[in-house]
Amino acid sequence: MNNVLEKNLQIMKKYQPHLYSKMDSYIKGNYVSKNKSIERILLARQDDLVINIAVRTLGKDYVLCDHEDPINEAYAWIDRYVDPSNSVDIVFGIGMAFHLEVLITSFPNKKVLIIEPNIDLFYQIICVRNLEFLFEKAEILVDEDKDTILGKIGTFFWNTDEGGIQLEPLEVYAELFPQIWEDLRDRFVKMAQSFTVDILTRRKFGELWVHNNIKNLNLIAEASNAAELIGRFKGVPAILVSAGPSLKKNVHLLKELKDKCIIMAAGTAVTVLQDFGITPHFMMGIDAGENEGRIHERVTAKDIYFLYSNQVSPKSLRSYQGPKFLMNYPMDLYTNEFFKRQNIKSDFFLSGPSVANTCFDVLYKMGCNPIILVGQDLAFTDESNYANQQPGALSERIRENKGTYVKVKDIYGNDVYTTPAFLAMKNWFEGYFEKVAQRVEIINATEGGLNIEYAKNDTLANVMDKYQFKKQYLERDIKEIHNNSRFRDIIGNGVQEYLQFVAMEMDKLDKLSKEQLKLVNLIENDICDPRKNRREYERTVNSIKELSDKVINSPIYPSLLKNLIEIEFFLIKAEVDRATKVLTEYRDIKPVFVNAIKEQNRILEESLEKIRRFMEE
Repeated sequence: MNNVLEKNLQIMKKYQPHLYSKMDSYIKGNYVSKNKSIERILLARQDDLVINIAVRTLGKDYVLCDHEDPINEAYAWIDRYVDPSNSVDIVFGIGMAFHLEVLITSFPNKKVLIIEPNIDLFYQIICVRNLEFLFEKAEILVDEDKDTILGKIGTFFWNTDEGGIQLEPLEVYAELFPQIWEDLRDRFVKMAQSFTVDILTRRKFGELWVHNNIKNLNLIAEASNAAELIGRFKGVPAILVSAGPSLKKNVHLLKELKDKCIIMAAGTAVTVLQDFGITPHFMMGIDAGENEGRIHERVTAKDIYFLYSNQVSPKSLRSYQGPKFLMNYPMDLYTNEFFKRQNIKSDFFLSGPSVANTCFDVLYKMGCNPIILVGQDLAFTDESNYANQQPGALSERIRENKGTYVKVKDIYGNDVYTTPAFLAMKNWFEGYFEKVAQRVEIINATEGGLNIEYAKNDTLANVMDKYQFKKQYLERDIKEIHNNSRFRDIIGNGVQEYLQFVAMEMDKLDKLSKEQLKLVNLIENDICDPRKNRREYERTVNSIKELSDKVINSPIYPSLLKNLIEIEFFLIKAEVDRATKVLTEYRDIKPVFVNAIKEQNRILEESLEKIRRFMEE
């Protein structure tokens, strides 16, 4: 092992142990590269010094840098791509790292994420170039799948401390790996667009989520812990029923499977099954709006086990009087915090674009195998939406709003319309299925709609004939788990104690708000003025910021306040940042800062009052 490589690995192990483990496996010959597009790598030497790396791909040769003047080239790259006002730079390509050295040296406060698509090339780079500065100051993703990269990028969007985010390529990498770069760039743009949608969604539903979380937790004594289902049905076949148009092709077969397979209905599928005279073991509801309540208002059976999260419409819990399992859900940190305070073990079930996505996660964690999808069209097969609709029910709407729909091919090669929402569900399934396909057999017996990668297409009749499912005591087993995991047997006065804890924390936030306003008044009224006493002014400003940090670090911020104030605080901060970059005179900056803090406190007080009202209900 050469000295440069050895030193790089030592520094890598210290600062980026995950990357070190991958490289250690690669060097030992145990790692299989995901990206295999490079045909040849040559080191360009001058005397004993490697001054460049030549790479051949798709029959063309490229060099990673200008070996005559790489530093000037790096500064030119900075001028073309880097916005000094941004806080996060995502760079596609390490190359010989001169551009990254200038970036990190020139902007030491920036967070830098580097995406290196090819591990063979990365290995050659760390053999010849000392990257100690990079391993210490930046985060590097090497030969990672798209979901991992996008997941990491996604963490930056909702972090109000980060500021602007920028994605830029080292140009030669855009030519070396054009498909990867174009896909990453397009997905980044879509993520930025989704960020705007997320803001609108939170503004629309954030308050409703908090309301439902608080109100529904008061009904926890009526439910059992869904976490107790985990691992309890190993090897038991399961059928995930969605309400898509193709369900009518095989729904009649479900009746004879009730004693042989776990049957779970996703969302509206429970009422569609009811119309066909079928009662599943489980139904699931997670949507917060009143429409969700109307679904469960229609359910006539009283022996379906209702899997729900506390963000669901309270109308659903009032309407359905049958047995219930409460899921711990990533969108409901209020309930999760209660579980932690009560020492209740309840792992998260995953959220996704659709309730069907969460249904699959539950069935997988229950240990079911195989898991069979029916009614999962993810498209408007026969130009209808549900199995109990007539073919062509949506024909006129599709014709009038063709820009809303996407024409694709179904599993039989026929044209069919879908939507971006359905495609998001499909992408979620494929990402999940790819991870678990070696551990569970996934069969798509929808018999129509879109193809879902990593699931085998078949008819339900063929699946039944192949597996010859045996009768099992499923209802007895589910009932036993439900009876033995009732929350009312373990929570005691826990809910009231939790409400008291929340009330105490809100009182603390009230005091913080009042303290902060007193300090702001000192600035507003020129009692504290940097032109008179800069040290005192800076001390006051720092105290105001520390109080803001205490609000964000409050134990009830992630579980309650975040959905009520995060977006507004984010936008206020962005506005202050924009103003302070443009304005130079203190007399102009002062009102922007004062008004921002006052507005934050107004939003905080309004939000605390809303929470108090929800708790009183």
